[in-house]
Order: sequence, then structure tokens, then C-alpha cells
Amino acid sequence: MRKFSIASLLVCAAMVVSACTPGGPAPITWKVKPATIKVVTKNSQVTAGDRPYVIQVGFRSKLGVPGSSAASISSQCRSGALPEPDAAPAGTTVAVPAGSADIPFAGAQNLDIGDVLLQTAPFEIFGTLSFVMNRNAPPFVVGCAISDLLDSALVPVMKQSLDILIAGSAVPPTQEQLIDLIVSNLGNFLSAAGSFIVAILEGFGNPDAIVGVGVQLLLPTAGVFTGLLDTAFSVASIFNEDLAGGFIPLPALPSAVKIRVGPLDHSTAVFDFDGPGGHYIYTSTVGT
Repeated sequence: MRKFSIASLLVCAAMVVSACTPGGPAPITWKVKPATIKVVTKNSQVTAGDRPYVIQVGFRSKLGVPGSSAASISSQCRSGALPEPDAAPAGTTVAVPAGSADIPFAGAQNLDIGDVLLQTAPFEIFGTLSFVMNRNAPPFVVGCAISDLLDSALVPVMKQSLDILIAGSAVPPTQEQLIDLIVSNLGNFLSAAGSFIVAILEGFGNPDAIVGVGVQLLLPTAGVFTGLLDTAFSVASIFNEDLAGGFIPLPALPSAVKIRVGPLDHSTAVFDFDGPGGHYIYTSTVGT
């Protein structure tokens, strides 16, 4: 029995070492890029067409690295790339101008389990909140009130939450403890993010209409680590692999909020927002 235990430990250690790269994998810059918005049912009841646009809040945080959290905003309004008045009658699909609301994640490393346990590189969480809007303000209004409100009210809160739940958590010594920590803390963060969004939907005025909010939590995993996290999320009932496109249910969220968990890799996400604010279908891509 003793010989078997020692042999097993040696095999496990060898697997961990093989699942890592000295110094971590080469850094990559990923971008979350809004692509299109289809107006199925208009938000506006008084104009011939809507003026759909996107505001994105991006966030990132390194597990066990205090002070590593960051959050930022990118707005199609601030970029001066809003659609023309009445640009999107019902049934119209509009393209989001390239680069007008992208969120870049520079220096990202897709890690295997050994990279994290041996601390060759810290495991980092990435994500975006995409606010899909209709411009209600008259054409002569040039301000970006919702973008400014999100920048002042949401961005600092996101950073503070990440500092507590992700950056402030020490990396545990074993694979099981690491997976448990990531699943637990991400579940807590998603619940907190959902509460923030509901408060925003209920508390903001109406300079522009929020038709939907698409949340993407992007995990930079590779190899064995990807499968381990997928299994752990499924067991914890946070992520169900059978849910189309990786979308997850959270209690008490309105239909205008959709949350998706997936790998930080080339992908396309389609968010279908059908609620009292209208029916929009928003497409987003992740790429380099």
C-alpha cells in the first residue's frame, strides 16, 4: 500500500509538471468585439427606427495577486460611432463599427493546471459586460450620459469586487482546493455582478434605453485545466454543459440579462434579449 501511494504521488507530480510551461505560455492580446445588433422589435414607440449601440465594461483579475484587478469602459457613443436616427426599423441588422467598443485584454496567458499550481504564471479571470442600448436622446444631444454613469458607478465597484474575490484569494497547494476555490469565487462574483446589473437597470434614468446586458466570463485555460473546470462547474450547478452556448441561469435576473461562461479563445456569442424594452439579438466575437 505504501509503495502504491508513493508511486501514485510521483505519477501525479509528473502530470502536474508536464501540464505547465516554464514562465507560462506566450502572452496573447485578445479582444472582445461587438459585431452586430438585429432589431427584431423596436424599443422606440415614436420613431420609424431605433439607434442601437453598445457600451462594454471589461474586467480582469489575477488569482492571489493583490492589486491586479482592473476594469475599463469602451463606448460606441464616446467613439463618435452612433448610428443615424431611424437607422434600424424592425427586422434590420446593423453592424457595430470596428473598434468602436472593443475591449482588449493584453498579455493574457492560457494556462494549464500545472502552471497555476507551480505558480509559473498567475491564473487570471477576464470578462465583459455588454450593454446593448437604444439611443433615445435627440440628434442634437452629443453627450454620453449612460456611458458616463457606468464609468463612475459600475467600473470602480467591479474592481473592488474582483480585488476581494479573486486577487485577494491565496492560491491553494492542491489541485482539488484550487478548482474548488475558483468555482466558489466565480459563483460569488457572478451573483454579485447580477445584483449590480439589476440595480443599474432599476436605478438609472432614461437618457437612453438599456435593451439588454450580455455578461461574458472568459477563462484562459488550456489542456487538462479546461476539462477540470468544466466538470467542476457542472457538479456545482453553476455551469451546465448542456446549456446552449454556455449560458448559465442565475435566480432573480430579468430576461434582459444573459450570462455566458466560456474559454478565452476564438468564439462567437449570440445574446437574444426579448423583454419589455424591445427584442434585440446581439452578436459578439472573441479574437486576436
